[in-house]
Amino acid sequence: MSKSFPFTYIRKKFCKSQDAVVPIQCKAIQYGLGCFSGIRGNYNKSKKTVYLFRLAEHYNRLKDSTKILGFDFDVTEKEFIKIVTDLVKKNEAKEDIYVRPIVYAASIDVVPGLDHPEEDLAIYMIPLGNYLSDKGLNVCVSSWRRFDDDMISSKAKATGGYINSALAKKEAKENGYDEAIFLNRDGKVCEASGANIFGVKDGEIFTPHLSFNNLNGITRRSVIEIIEKELNQKVREESFDRSTLYMFDELFLTGTAARISWIASVDKKQIGDGKEGPITKKLKKFYDEISLGENKKYMHWLTKI
Repeated sequence: MSKSFPFTYIRKKFCKSQDAVVPIQCKAIQYGLGCFSGIRGNYNKSKKTVYLFRLAEHYNRLKDSTKILGFDFDVTEKEFIKIVTDLVKKNEAKEDIYVRPIVYAASIDVVPGLDHPEEDLAIYMIPLGNYLSDKGLNVCVSSWRRFDDDMISSKAKATGGYINSALAKKEAKENGYDEAIFLNRDGKVCEASGANIFGVKDGEIFTPHLSFNNLNGITRRSVIEIIEKELNQKVREESFDRSTLYMFDELFLTGTAARISWIASVDKKQIGDGKEGPITKKLKKFYDEISLGENKKYMHWLTKI
């Protein structure tokens, strides 16, 4: 996962990845001032093609994050798509990839402010297969709470805010779990450390409402659309408590890195029969077909390389 491809984009040009460096004094390092997105590229071996998933939507979310943080980001959608596609071509990817665009505060001014014009767009890419286990996740409810939107924006993918996720993930791993689930300040289920969460009960599908400080994930939105169009169901976006997690028949996470990952247990309590549920299986099948360019109805979601 940590291996980078040979070329990176930074300071308005492509360069060797080892040369894509920033000063230790820059605000991105000193204060975590930046925002980012993560783009999946899925490699179809039979077609020898990489399909980038919902590239325009990732641009728009990055743009929205810069607006929230007050960054000066003047790259257009057309320019962004060209930079990303050129980078993938330049790196000659022939496997599943993860593309990370980040807008960071390049200024070396010591003040932790967001009012300096020296912002820069950098983009690198790494090989990335399964980010989480496909054998069923054993997760826990974290003792760390998700921060409120009036503290740090939960709708911007702000780099500094991910210390919250890192603490929860570290605690989960140290206690023998694969992943952590956040509650918000009111004790309502929010999301995982880097993914959204869905539950299935008696055939109905639930997910926390966006007002509970969870990220408006692009995979989350895609899965909701697939559920509505392909399963002919409505997703119930509402609040639920920790104990409700234990009662679901199925639980799964969604995210750019996570894709669709099913949950076998929460706090050592088995979910359903402890196996991947039928609705989760259906959704994974649809999602995999779509992301590999095997479903013509959703080709508008993909950028072909």
